[in-house]
Amino acid sequence: MKILHVSESLIGGPASYLQEILPFQTREFSAENVALLAPTPHLEQLAGQFNGVVEPYNRSGRNLASLWRLAVALRRTLLRERPDIVHFHSSFAGAIGRLTLLTVRPRPRTLYCAHCWSFDRTRRTPAVRLWQVVERWLSRFTDRIINLSPHEQDLLRGAGFPMQRVALVVSGIADIDPSRRPPPATRPSGAPLRILFLGRFDEQKGADLLVDDLASVDPARATVDLGGGRVLDGPELTIPAGVTMLGWVQRAELPELLTQYDAVVMPSRWEGLSIWALETLRSGRPLIGSNRGVFPYIIEDGVNGIIIDIDRPGFLNRAIAVLEKSDLPAMGAAARRTYEQTFHSDHMNEALVAVYRELAGGRPQGTDAVQGAASAAYPPAVRDVASRSEAAKRRL
Repeated sequence: MKILHVSESLIGGPASYLQEILPFQTREFSAENVALLAPTPHLEQLAGQFNGVVEPYNRSGRNLASLWRLAVALRRTLLRERPDIVHFHSSFAGAIGRLTLLTVRPRPRTLYCAHCWSFDRTRRTPAVRLWQVVERWLSRFTDRIINLSPHEQDLLRGAGFPMQRVALVVSGIADIDPSRRPPPATRPSGAPLRILFLGRFDEQKGADLLVDDLASVDPARATVDLGGGRVLDGPELTIPAGVTMLGWVQRAELPELLTQYDAVVMPSRWEGLSIWALETLRSGRPLIGSNRGVFPYIIEDGVNGIIIDIDRPGFLNRAIAVLEKSDLPAMGAAARRTYEQTFHSDHMNEALVAVYRELAGGRPQGTDAVQGAASAAYPPAVRDVASRSEAAKRRL
């Protein structure tokens, strides 16, 4: 089986995802049978991690010229490599790629992963509604849509997508060497809690909500540091005194960084399945997440983290009050168990390859067949994660 991965950008989520799946697939199918089409300037994100076939193209930004070059490079690669499976990553690659495939015969089997759906927003603007219509129309030309979390399953079901074409392959990350794993969080009596924010300073990640809430936090009770940075459309933030700005944090640096903190906060307005959330659970730190998107599916409130209502000012103080009364090492151990049972990359990789094999084998479509191929590779904890969401939602 020959597989071609196509990405219009290797910044952020798609790069982290490919870092997890490409090494596994080159071992499973051999390096010459796994190819990646991606922008030349971004390939350094995978330096030393991928020894398969690399098909670069020139990208000067998210503009018409670069998207045209992507379409041309994809058609050329399809005709030369003749892959059995083409796996598109993120909205622009998915849109350009699936339209380009309409011009190719024979057409390979097609998978698409949105890596956070463009219409998964709290504000239903005309642009958001248009993206939903476009994505639903493009699903007609997709053999399998890969969702990364039960939240995305619910989102597509509610948006009227053809669920017989959708497979849930819960995202995961590889474990780190035990010697690099942060020890349990311990807070000296009377010392303030140490909380870390990770993410872009944009509307989605809710950095502005957090900064507004910080004004009411007593530094004797908790300190909050901000890891990340502003993007082009991000709001201008007025950072309160005493808050440390860490800048962009590399994934490789995170386990050591988390040894300095008791918990991680993510007040996102919407969220598919953040790699930073999985890194937090893997490192055994409680996750403070919003009552939006994926968080109610993965956080057991008061057990492995805290669910916050970001519509109510003072959400951070309420989370701090819970942490002050909690057994932080026990909560961190529960977070670590959540990672081990549900979000290890072995589960994800085996399930994704099962979907590839199901497609390559030409099995008939149908919700049971599609989900059966993916879920058979999962332990019970992964298969139960969606059912836990309803109880979580009722608590909100």
